[in-house]
Amino acid sequence: MAKAARRGPAVPDAEFRWRLRISGPHTSVWDPLACTIGYSLDFYRETRGAPMHGLGQTISAMAKDDFFLSPRSDGFSADRFDQHRATDPLRAIRSVAEVFCPHEVIQRDRSNPLDFRHSSARIESASINQISYGSEVDVLINSSNRAQYILLVQLRGQMLVERESAIKSLEPGSYMLMGPDAQYRFVHERDDSHLAVGIPRRLIEQGDEAATGFGAGIDPEVIDEQAGSLIDYLGFVCRELNRGGGAFQSSIVRGGVVDSVSGMVKAMLNERMPPRPRPLAGAPGYVRRAELFMEASLADEVTIEAVASAAGVSARTLHDGFKRFRGSTPMNWLRALRLDHARRDIVAGADSSVNILAIANRYGMQHGGRFAGYYQRQFRESPSETLRSARERAAVASASACLGGDQPES
Repeated sequence: MAKAARRGPAVPDAEFRWRLRISGPHTSVWDPLACTIGYSLDFYRETRGAPMHGLGQTISAMAKDDFFLSPRSDGFSADRFDQHRATDPLRAIRSVAEVFCPHEVIQRDRSNPLDFRHSSARIESASINQISYGSEVDVLINSSNRAQYILLVQLRGQMLVERESAIKSLEPGSYMLMGPDAQYRFVHERDDSHLAVGIPRRLIEQGDEAATGFGAGIDPEVIDEQAGSLIDYLGFVCRELNRGGGAFQSSIVRGGVVDSVSGMVKAMLNERMPPRPRPLAGAPGYVRRAELFMEASLADEVTIEAVASAAGVSARTLHDGFKRFRGSTPMNWLRALRLDHARRDIVAGADSSVNILAIANRYGMQHGGRFAGYYQRQFRESPSETLRSARERAAVASASACLGGDQPES
């Protein structure tokens, strides 16, 4: 019975539902969103059975002290430190929304009053937060195109996360990265506490080594070496914040922290994404000839022999060249090109009646289910989610144009 109560998608009549929408400096659009909820990550690496270097003691201390991030002295003003404690759900929502974005909270147990605690610090454009609701609540993320990626670390307790009807339990030794274009439902228990680190989306998806996904996140998984390095680094940052943030008085150091965290997140995302079409220097001419042929044949039935003939080499040579210079096989590269063009057409048609299957057929993909599967793997969202997000952005842009356009003087 307890498990059913925790995961049931319906909201019983006895539950309290609270909503608050805020358009603040850290939101890209007007979204009902919960951005600060945690995932199970303990300080033991299950894959190796050893404590994570430099983080175990910090996580233990944060699990015992919900205001660990608050400074022991307030002489450092470059960071903003805040402490919030509340029993009013609306105050709790406002506290979280001010550093992340709007969201919805469902209080499942009316007899158990909220004991919300939130400790936060800001380093340049990144924010680091400890959050505990002190009650059994669900937090809902209902829309996309959000402004931040959020790394979540469970400090104590455990929780369930629901995404696209799949429910996973986060156990000690795992972590998760919330992507800004996915919808989630988080099921919190009374005693769980979370660390939430927000990184602006623009830092992940722009610049050198930009992440190749569109709002992609990382589903719950066991901490590996790469994720462990990021979390170890955050342990250092949290310890310095606990001491008052003196190490971050220099703007150079603060910028370095943000660059380091965003860079490691980029690397984690890029490692999980399939290669996507982009020009690379040094590739031989036959690779480029093959790419030009593919670009001109997106709607046609194409074989590897036809591509090799257009490139002027054997199929074996073409395959080896693509593997070396593009990190992909020729036919996988062609499929990625087709998916890119399909995505552009879906977004471009957001303001009209779009037939996703017709777009798939346009690019030689006749099986709708197979198209959706490839699309999901490449962009970490379904075609319908892309369309919904594009329509939401178009609606927001239209509303902004109506409200913010130049008005004649009276």
